Amino acid sequence: MARRILGLVNCFSNANFGPMTEHRSIASTSFLGRYAFIDFPLSNFLNSGIPAIGILCKNHIRSLSRHVGNGAPWTANTKIGQFQILYDEPNIANPSYNTDVANLIENRWFLKACNPDYVVITPSSTIFYADFDRLVEEHISSGARISLLYHHCTGLKHSFIGNRKVYISDRGKVTKMEINQGDSDEGDISLGTIILDYPMLESLLDYASGTSSFFTIADTLNYISPSVLVRAVKHEGYARSFDSLPHYFNYSLEMLNEEVFRTLFQDDWPIYTKSYDTPPVIYKKGATVSNSSIANGAIIEGTVINSILGRGVKIKKGAVVKNAVIGSDSIIDSNIHIENAVVDKEVQVLHIAEVKGTIDDPLYIARGDIV
Repeated sequence: MARRILGLVNCFSNANFGPMTEHRSIASTSFLGRYAFIDFPLSNFLNSGIPAIGILCKNHIRSLSRHVGNGAPWTANTKIGQFQILYDEPNIANPSYNTDVANLIENRWFLKACNPDYVVITPSSTIFYADFDRLVEEHISSGARISLLYHHCTGLKHSFIGNRKVYISDRGKVTKMEINQGDSDEGDISLGTIILDYPMLESLLDYASGTSSFFTIADTLNYISPSVLVRAVKHEGYARSFDSLPHYFNYSLEMLNEEVFRTLFQDDWPIYTKSYDTPPVIYKKGATVSNSSIANGAIIEGTVINSILGRGVKIKKGAVVKNAVIGSDSIIDSNIHIENAVVDKEVQVLHIAEVKGTIDDPLYIARGDIV
């Protein structure tokens, strides 16, 4: 008998991109002009053959619903497939109580309806490749009740801030978890991803709610790790935590390096997203483009260098866009220079001759603004 596996995308995170995520979640924020961040965990689930998917939504449900809709691009149209945005409406106005644990307890009906044998929980703002079919099989073979995915990395003084550092015994058991505050440069960091059997998940929820109404899943794992076997599983390859606007900017632009791009976008592991009926890019006479990613529907008359352009962007004659992320349907008027900037969707840059930030502190223009 085939195992029933439920995939849960956990959108609960303290990370934000400042004003860019004021009215949208990171999960539904645009990435590389074509995708949203939630496309990556959803595609991991789909490519791993997981047909039942729930999304733990913390806030900004409208932006998330607009992107994922009924889940058709990420779920098979079969009788066993299920797709649901899970929202904890009673606690939305009380941030301390609005946790991933409370969300799951509020939506226990969905867990019972799916009745899975195993559950995979993974975040929306930490991006990586993961074959969950293989990882679940390894989890079962290990005999562990909980497996936690971690990544060994350097640069922790400036990256993965707010994520959990994990301490692992020689036998591969998680012994402690603590929030990364940038006090050391190298270590093992949790990717916010766990695999566990369904009865264990129910026990975790009961234990968390009985211990503290403010507990998250990560808090609960940390609390029980000294006495319960939490198996550590090392992840290899690309992994990035998108936890600030500068990281969003720099990690986006690093994807213009083909070698980096191929570590995440693999030929046998497609990334699915919401489809749009837009025409191909139009490059008009005199246009110059180098080392850039440009989505369908864009019209280029000026110069684009080392940049990412979303759908329907218009770069007018004489304009120069360099080291920039430009959101869908934005207009950069003639002879305007954009550099080291994040320009949100539907922006019109018409009157300011130069819009320029720095690599470490990119300038941001809010959605729909005219400047």
